[in-house]
Amino acid sequence: MSTYTNGKEEVKDIYQRITDRMVEELKKGHVPWQRPWVQAMNLVSMKPYRGINTFTIALEEKESPFWMTYKQAVELGGTVKRGEKSTQVIYWNFKDMVDQKTGVPILGKNGKPRQIPFIRWANVFNLDQVKDIKAPELEKNTDTRMPLEKAQEILEKANVCQMRLNGQMDRAVYMPALDAIEVPSIKKFRNGADFYHTVFHELTHATGHASRLDREGITQPIVFGSERYAKEELIAELGASFLSNDAGILGECEFKNSTAYLQSWVKALESNPKWITAACTSAQKACQYIQGEREITKSPREEFEALMAGADADKQNQPQNEYERE
Repeated sequence: MSTYTNGKEEVKDIYQRITDRMVEELKKGHVPWQRPWVQAMNLVSMKPYRGINTFTIALEEKESPFWMTYKQAVELGGTVKRGEKSTQVIYWNFKDMVDQKTGVPILGKNGKPRQIPFIRWANVFNLDQVKDIKAPELEKNTDTRMPLEKAQEILEKANVCQMRLNGQMDRAVYMPALDAIEVPSIKKFRNGADFYHTVFHELTHATGHASRLDREGITQPIVFGSERYAKEELIAELGASFLSNDAGILGECEFKNSTAYLQSWVKALESNPKWITAACTSAQKACQYIQGEREITKSPREEFEALMAGADADKQNQPQNEYERE
């Protein structure tokens, strides 16, 4: 069962715990989103964990990809081994915003009711932490494509914006005014993995265009080094890592993490514990968009702003049955 109760302090503690774990890794010189991870999933629903849960689960370094709540383990006839500690996963539910006086839904720019996100959580155990439950057989992977082929396929199917992938500039850039990406020739990169990772980074930026997911880091004027700039860069970094990991090239990418770079992320995350969780949510939506899931809910910039502002601590944030995270 969830160990947290309703209330702003408890919800705040969830963000703080997640951020503390990320900061702990950064201080060790490890950037969680730069390390390859195995796709983890719930044993009952067989649905993969996404967003920030991808990293919190990966940091546990368990062998099995299967996870479950205590209740699910018991209902499957298993027993959590004595002394084992759970890992917390979070997820979002949404409710329509309504006028407090009239009860009429408040509409957004798209004509649909604006929504307030609020957080739910559950504690899960890896299959290796449980006795008497046999691991289900996973379908054999019949995909014979090489990682770079997979990366190229993601790129070809993206169809997000104009792309010039043999640019003359010595750096990669997304230009919101032109809604176009320019990236130097693949020959100028250390290897193919670095090239595709860079393109994925810029593609993630492009999803923020007003005609797509409408993120303020793209649609609003920004100043280099500002908080808004840092937020958008974190989203793009996470998005590139999600896509590179899907393709199987993340382990081949080269990351030059200077002390200053790491300290900048530590400072940013410590200043606002909601940053990493909100950025992961936005990055996941960007990746879904790039990979063709164009019917995902567009709750444009309001969603990110609501997450950052603390709308998750809404009064309706009552602990739920653990199955409801699925």
